[in-house]
Amino acid sequence: MAGEGMMTLVYIGLWYALNIGYNIYNKDLCNGFPLAYTVGTTSLGAGLIYVLPNWYLGIRPVPKMDSEDVKNIGIISVLHCVGHFGAVISMSMGAVSFTHIVKAAEPVFSTVLAGLILNKWAAWQVNLSLVPVILGVVIASVKINFDTYAIELGDFNMGAFVAANISNLAFALRSMYMKKMDDSPEKKAACKSKNLDSANIYAVYTIFAFILAIPLALYMEGAEVVALSGSMGSASYNSATISGALGANAYKLMEMHLITGLFFYLYNEASSLALGNLDSVQHAVCNTVKRVVIMVAMSFFDTPLTLQKWTGAGIAIGGTLVYTLVKNSVEAAAKKKKA
Repeated sequence: MAGEGMMTLVYIGLWYALNIGYNIYNKDLCNGFPLAYTVGTTSLGAGLIYVLPNWYLGIRPVPKMDSEDVKNIGIISVLHCVGHFGAVISMSMGAVSFTHIVKAAEPVFSTVLAGLILNKWAAWQVNLSLVPVILGVVIASVKINFDTYAIELGDFNMGAFVAANISNLAFALRSMYMKKMDDSPEKKAACKSKNLDSANIYAVYTIFAFILAIPLALYMEGAEVVALSGSMGSASYNSATISGALGANAYKLMEMHLITGLFFYLYNEASSLALGNLDSVQHAVCNTVKRVVIMVAMSFFDTPLTLQKWTGAGIAIGGTLVYTLVKNSVEAAAKKKKA
């Protein structure tokens, strides 16, 4: 048990560190290479460098999927693709911290969608706990001028806000479809027999999403990539790379794409390994701490947050934790009542 607890802490540490690395490199890459669809696509594709050798060498069992699995994971991959693009576009258009503040509102989407699609409306206590999340996002987004008692949008970035909420919508739907894959003992046993654990499911839908992303990126930015091909090596990046240290700047852009993508894949891999050993409350706490850690780290590398934005972020992220704890408490009480 002590060894398992230590490994969980290692996974959580890797999850946080790799996530910070992804956010730093992704923002730097988007600043020097302002083609978000292309960046999002290469981020999805770079994971193949990690997962395919694992399958080929037998380090990880190869998943065995039937047509129903392909259909289910296909839907998840579409939502993953949309959600990933939304997040990358949001971070490319504004501060990374702002994207994470808006992303804290994902439970709002999950709650509303569960009611609209599954007809599973949350209890009033759960809905009430969403108020701080919405309030925090609003406080962090608008500019409040107490001298004239005015509220204005200030430096509010509508494009980044919309893209982040598209990501919220897609990822909330993705979570719903993910739960359907193992929402019964029979389904869990079937997934286990086909080597479809959380890590392998993530690997498969990331590959599917990458395949879907290629034509979209070509359609949206193919001409711009060709137009910029002659000057791609001239952009300046602050992040450390081997090619940059060696003075081989012509290869630095390629390396930036590769590092960003590997950070993206590996932080999600570490997340799935860590969360597999945590209960729902521990999961909620870790997710909350993750956003705080990322925002603190990005305040040194990206646009610093004002006191008002920090206040709004704290309320929104803390509200997310409260929402999860209240939701788990209400669900546990309902199960105890039925028993």
